[in-house]
This record gives sequence, structure tokens and C-alpha cells, in this order.
Amino acid sequence: MFTIDIDEKTLEDVRHSINRMVQSLEHLRTVDLGHELSQWQVEDVGRAKPFTMKFRRAGRAQTVFRPHSWKQMKRSGRYQRRGQRAILRLAARPSLKTAHAVGRFQALTSTLPILREELVEKLGERLVEMAKEQLQW
Repeated sequence: MFTIDIDEKTLEDVRHSINRMVQSLEHLRTVDLGHELSQWQVEDVGRAKPFTMKFRRAGRAQTVFRPHSWKQMKRSGRYQRRGQRAILRLAARPSLKTAHAVGRFQALTSTLPILREELVEKLGERLVEMAKEQLQW
């Protein structure tokens, strides 16, 4: 049989080290994750202005990828709505004009993925490296 002696100073040191671990985990979750997403967009994806939303109180970060710039997306949306309205308006009175409008309108869709698989893998590697650097106890 063996005995374990617990000293108050040792107990306080253990409590202090556990608190440091909790603080480093909290900092990783609230601050470092958002910074790493932004750095990934700048360095690996090649974006000049990364769009990363950081919800620090909730402890999460979110990044949004658009296939083109914001202005191009707005313009494309207006084109899509305008074409759909014209087709619906003309469909109420079918004629040769309706057939021409339907044939001329092209829906702007793409089947290509916005992000290449290599970029997603690179993000995973970066996050693992960041966690290893930040969480050294």
C-alpha cells in the first residue's frame, strides 16, 4: 500500500496550471481560430480582403466564399431576377416573343466547386499546426 501526501502549495500549483490550460483553450477558440482563417485566406487563397466573421463570445469563426466579387454577385442577381420576371410576364401570353425570350435568357450557374480540395486540406493542416503551437503545456 502507498500513501499520497498533498501539500497546499502543490495543490495551488496544480490549480494554477489547470487554469492556464483553460485560458489557453479559450484564447484558441475565441481569438486564434478567426485570425488563422483570415491568414489562410490571405496567404493560401490569395484574397486581399478576407471576409471572416468572428463570434468571440460564442467561440466560433466563419468565413464566406463568393465565387466572384460582391459587386459581380449583386449584378448577377439582378440579371437573374430581371430575366425570370420577363419570362413569367411573357408566359402569361404565349407567343413567338416568349419563345425568343426563353431561348435568349441564360441562367448563370456553375458546377465547379468554389474551393479546390487542396485549399481545404491546407486549411486543416494549418489549423492542426496552430493548435500544436498554441497548446503547449
